[in-house]
Amino acid sequence: MRLDRRKALLVAERDFRDAAGDLRLALAMAGLAIVIPIAAGSGIRALVLFGGGLSDLVERVSIVGAFFVVFLPASYSLVLALESFVGERERATLEVLLSTSLKEAEIYVGKVASVLAISLFLCFGALLVYCAVTFPGLGYFPLGVLVSLGVSTICQVAAMVAGAVIVSANARTMRAANVMASFIILPMSIVLQVEAALILVGRGELLWGFAAAMAVGAFILLRMGLGGFSREALLSRDAGTKGRLRRAKRALADAYGKAPGGLTLIRARLVPILASLLAFPVGAGLGYLAAGVLPGRVVGPVLSSVLAAAGRPDPASLALAVFLHNLLAIVVAGLLAAVTLGLTGYLLTALPGALVGYAAAVSSWSLALTGILPNGLIEIPVAAIAGGLAIHIGASAIHMEPDGGWTRRLLGAQAELAKALLWLVPLLAIGALLEAYAAQLPR
Repeated sequence: MRLDRRKALLVAERDFRDAAGDLRLALAMAGLAIVIPIAAGSGIRALVLFGGGLSDLVERVSIVGAFFVVFLPASYSLVLALESFVGERERATLEVLLSTSLKEAEIYVGKVASVLAISLFLCFGALLVYCAVTFPGLGYFPLGVLVSLGVSTICQVAAMVAGAVIVSANARTMRAANVMASFIILPMSIVLQVEAALILVGRGELLWGFAAAMAVGAFILLRMGLGGFSREALLSRDAGTKGRLRRAKRALADAYGKAPGGLTLIRARLVPILASLLAFPVGAGLGYLAAGVLPGRVVGPVLSSVLAAAGRPDPASLALAVFLHNLLAIVVAGLLAAVTLGLTGYLLTALPGALVGYAAAVSSWSLALTGILPNGLIEIPVAAIAGGLAIHIGASAIHMEPDGGWTRRLLGAQAELAKALLWLVPLLAIGALLEAYAAQLPR
């Protein structure tokens, strides 16, 4: 989508001026970028002064302090991003903006750019203040970790802003936007805790991996927002709705009724099904390679529990346990497919493949492959079909168009998996019975 950068910058300048012109917002931003870093840096220096001098623990705590000092202003970007469209709707200024000759891409990019500029200015301003207070005179400066932290922050802020602007463009009220923002805050909180744990254990170099993942997420979200932004849809979105429950029931019934089934469904989703099936040998290769890295004391208890379960004297109870386990895996993969962008569809086949590869590394390929027969001839294709449908759900979640229909397409993809379960469940039961009774045969 082509756009005039000058016009997009005009929209960004307008939003930047509105945010900086509010005294309360300016004071809040100053507190995040100046007061908190000074307090955190002073705490680190006090720890060095009264805690016996510089130590490895103090060094790691100082890096964690820099991490949280940077992320606090980044969290403020959510407020600005959520307010970008739905806030203008409530202030009755949205119609004025959308009535201009600006293109949809120019409006959207300008909104995203203004929030990104303010957020990154606060983040790196806070980091500079923290470094100026904390590190002079300590005898060390963790330049490598701070650079990776800066790059990771840029990617995280971009992902948060991109997601929050999508929420703002599709929410009817500011209250609804704040509720929907929890789907952004919770994953980012988990990422924050994992990154802080990596820093504490001295593996700050792994922040580059999180930066790469956040960069991919930001790109996908920005593409979704640009692809699905439409001023007509934004103006026609009313604040009040009636008959939500009735419309939801009708939408679910229509999605289930229009979903294909059987061989028609397999032909329609052949590409994602083959992609899920390909994940099995890929997982097997990774499991084979991991056998030389993972110590036996880590995998030993897991394998022991699996062997103990497989050696149950009652084949019926083992078949029931295997059936419920496989069914639960497919249901969870389908429920999480939209959130994980289809990653769970690959895991349905990659994880069993990894177990086979690991078993082959500690024994032999012939023994490992024989161990999944004959039940694997049914369970692996079933997992590939369910995984392919989960991948399609993830693809539907990241596909947005200006004329809308995102909810309809996502419900349709989920309805395909629900309809497929009608004939996948009996196959799972047959595979579980084969696995249970094959386990009783002498090897």
